[in-house]
Amino acid sequence: MRKNTTVIAGSLAAFLLAGSVSARAEEVLRFATWDSDESLAIQQAIAKKFEEKHPGVKVQVEPYADGYDQKLVAAFGAGSPPDVMYMWNFPQYYTSLMPLDDLIARDAAEIKPDDIPQGLMNTTRVEGKTYGMPSGFTTQVVFYNKDMFKAAGVEEPKEGWTWDDLRAKAAKFRDKDNKVYGFAVDAKPDPYDFEQFLWSNGTKYISDDGKTIDGYMNSDAAAEVLDMFGDMARKEEAATLHLGDDTSGDTLFKGGKIAMFQSAMWSKAGIDAAGFGYGVAPLPKFGDKPAHSALGVSAMSIAKDAKQPDLAWEFVKFFSSPEAVAMRTNDLPVRTSVAEEKGMTSDPVYKPFFDILATSDIETHAFLKNRNWGKVQDNLARAIEATMIDQGNAKAHLDDAVKRSQRFLK
Repeated sequence: MRKNTTVIAGSLAAFLLAGSVSARAEEVLRFATWDSDESLAIQQAIAKKFEEKHPGVKVQVEPYADGYDQKLVAAFGAGSPPDVMYMWNFPQYYTSLMPLDDLIARDAAEIKPDDIPQGLMNTTRVEGKTYGMPSGFTTQVVFYNKDMFKAAGVEEPKEGWTWDDLRAKAAKFRDKDNKVYGFAVDAKPDPYDFEQFLWSNGTKYISDDGKTIDGYMNSDAAAEVLDMFGDMARKEEAATLHLGDDTSGDTLFKGGKIAMFQSAMWSKAGIDAAGFGYGVAPLPKFGDKPAHSALGVSAMSIAKDAKQPDLAWEFVKFFSSPEAVAMRTNDLPVRTSVAEEKGMTSDPVYKPFFDILATSDIETHAFLKNRNWGKVQDNLARAIEATMIDQGNAKAHLDDAVKRSQRFLK
């Protein structure tokens, strides 16, 4: 009896030791994300799929939600950053991230970089180096209410339409008594997105080398864009957002108060839920110049001091694979092949998002060109708002913004 007890005890000890070794052998990969709800569930499903393909690996998904930047900065400051993280603000973080160019080149046959539009990759580069792999994106489009267009007898937008076309259509919806308009212009737009209009009119905020704003941000072409929106507000072709009223364009569009609404993929689910017939048109052109769109891109990055750098790269590769990209049903696919397989590049609702992506790969957003862009942008934002309040005189306001910002370029 005593002998048997010893055997059992020995076997139990061996089992516990084996379990302890097994637990210690499990590799844990930390992945930080800003998403929640459905998006978070999809990311957790992708992580689970990766674990199935890599026995002994545990992907610890860390949802930082609204406090993302604060928590990420704190993690880097404490010397314990997540191995892999969602990223968009590369100028702020790139010195703490791992450059991926050599890894992408080494695994090009697996990565298939030509399947990812160049414009998306451009958003992950700082000073010529790549610090992330795109995971989801959106371009900007114009949603329009088909029911309102039909009731007003206005022809729906067509591919290749211009801002003059939009203004002519918008004017036909104006009903001041019922506060119904054809469009909405924002008195306080996000300067990141607003740069798309300068691109479309042949200019930009800052030179490609990131050193010059005079003659760019305050160019005649830039002033023309800004004055156009001020004029639309003055002539009541459009409702003006964020001037003493916090009602969003999204709310006005879903409530039938504006017939056309410029936005991006993040508005689609709410518009779908509103239950009316709508169409999607590309951004209008300025004359015969091609329209360009701002690019909203989320990417996967690896911490320079990642505890599991090799495993982190394997996870990023999988996250970028056609299999994982196809799982991200609430994002536009970053791989052309996946978008085509899903029929999205020919679907009239999704096609405009992809069409304008093809014309938006030649420009780089200003914040990627100069480390002090945030300070310049503050002056630019004030110039845009001042023009919308005045409903004109853009050149003077932009000249002032340039003058106030010159010291940040030295």
